[in-house]
Amino acid sequence: MTQAANDHRHGHRDRLRARLLKAGREAFEDYELLELLLSYAIPRIDVKPLAKRLIERFGSFAAVFDQPRERLLEVDGVGAQAATLVVALRAAMTRYLEQGVERAVTIRSPEDVAEFVRTELGANPRECLLLLCLNDRNRLVRHATVIEGTVDRAPFYPRELLKLAFASNATALLLVHNHPSGDPTPSENDHAITRRLEALAAELGLTLHDHLIVTPRSAFSLKTGKLL
Repeated sequence: MTQAANDHRHGHRDRLRARLLKAGREAFEDYELLELLLSYAIPRIDVKPLAKRLIERFGSFAAVFDQPRERLLEVDGVGAQAATLVVALRAAMTRYLEQGVERAVTIRSPEDVAEFVRTELGANPRECLLLLCLNDRNRLVRHATVIEGTVDRAPFYPRELLKLAFASNATALLLVHNHPSGDPTPSENDHAITRRLEALAAELGLTLHDHLIVTPRSAFSLKTGKLL
């Protein structure tokens, strides 16, 4: 490749970075923002076509970050470094939201955690159960993915959930699980699990505040019957 081509590409990347610092995210098309990010992992290739190809392949800018590393590597032009960068950025976004929940004075409603749990669990290709443990002031004291299942089912083990609650000295719980299908509509089994856990928790002096079903873009509250 000629020196002129290298200089042109380097200048283009410098201009992208300068525009971000001057005008912010709003000045960027989705593919341009992804292009800028990819340039840090792929330094010597024009990555604009790759950025466009990724968005076209997965449907949106956000959906690119929902993909596991293995799916990203299936796209021509995505190497190990670029795939790892995308996964790392999603992890950073999740941690950013997680700290907001951890530092919250109180958790008053499912809306207070919906964005975090969607990011944490919504894109998981397997159905999982996440438990949030709250103290008597409704502050988050612990959270963990307790059970991981298959693409369409996760086993329900109340003992594992309650064991975590007691180990955390919790007085209230929020149960979350994802639907890899992308449809947050609860099944009858989801309702049955909610009723069973609520009854078991009550017998032991615990309150189940809600059971949320999440996808990458939505959350459904079984308590209110509404999308969040």
